[in-house]
Amino acid sequence: MASQIPEEVHIRHCMLFEFRKGSNATVATKNICDVYPSTLDVCKFQRWFSKFKSGNFDLFHSYRSGRATTLDNDMLRAEMKANPFETIEELSNTLNQPWSTIQEHLQQIGKVSRASVWVPHNLSEKNKTNRSIICNLWLQRCNTEAFFDRLINVDEKWVLYDNPKRKRQWLSPNKSPRSTAKPSLHPKKSLLCA
Repeated sequence: MASQIPEEVHIRHCMLFEFRKGSNATVATKNICDVYPSTLDVCKFQRWFSKFKSGNFDLFHSYRSGRATTLDNDMLRAEMKANPFETIEELSNTLNQPWSTIQEHLQQIGKVSRASVWVPHNLSEKNKTNRSIICNLWLQRCNTEAFFDRLINVDEKWVLYDNPKRKRQWLSPNKSPRSTAKPSLHPKKSLLCA
């Protein structure tokens, strides 16, 4: 017969029985661990035996100071499902909880923060030939025109930029992040005047 690990309250009843029998904590640990191996250690038995010696035979945990959490994990799951891109700070403002509580509960429900990934383009043969032609034209342009003549024009400079909106998202460990399309081949440009 396979030994089952009993509930903690059952072990405490066994400890109280051993205490009333007159055993000390070490002997009680040995007797109980013979029946239920590796259930508790001697230090825990000693704490409970000192509690019994002081006359407190209550077998349940005493009230501990500290505020009980008011954050519902189901509410947090629903919020994460609605918008997985929210940061911990935004969640803390939305749910009116400290960020450390949000972080602990995200770990409890198994969410991890991951960044979205770039999706490679599926190029047709026509797209591939167009790209190779454009690359060749750019290479020829570098040979014919001066580099600085294209960038600086009478104290003006065109600055090319692309500002993709990539945010981290909270996901379950086995889920892959949502994909984000690669930036276009024609980035935005801004005129910088000096």
